[in-house]
Amino acid sequence: MALKELEASTSVLAVIEVANALRKYGLRSEVSSEVSAISSLGIEVYPLEGADAQGAAEIYDEVQISPYDCLHAAVMRKYDLKEIVSADKDFDKIKWLVRLDPRSVSPPSR
Repeated sequence: MALKELEASTSVLAVIEVANALRKYGLRSEVSSEVSAISSLGIEVYPLEGADAQGAAEIYDEVQISPYDCLHAAVMRKYDLKEIVSADKDFDKIKWLVRLDPRSVSPPSR
């Protein structure tokens, strides 16, 4: 059996979006443990900076998708990341980005 490895990173915004989704779906007691679980993965978690908002605004001017998605893209552009795992097809509108559907990406076997 061949092992596939997935190199991954995320941003603080993605972690907060997970926490907010848990809250919205009534899983408030899970927020802290899930944020800790994400942190324990050992993947790079990129910070947000004030200049990222300007980068997001520039991307918004080009593609006019959710400002949150534009902020994700701005952070990716800053760190020269070109692939995103997301079910959100709006990312397909960003020409320099390659969106991978989560169903097409399988985690490594254990």
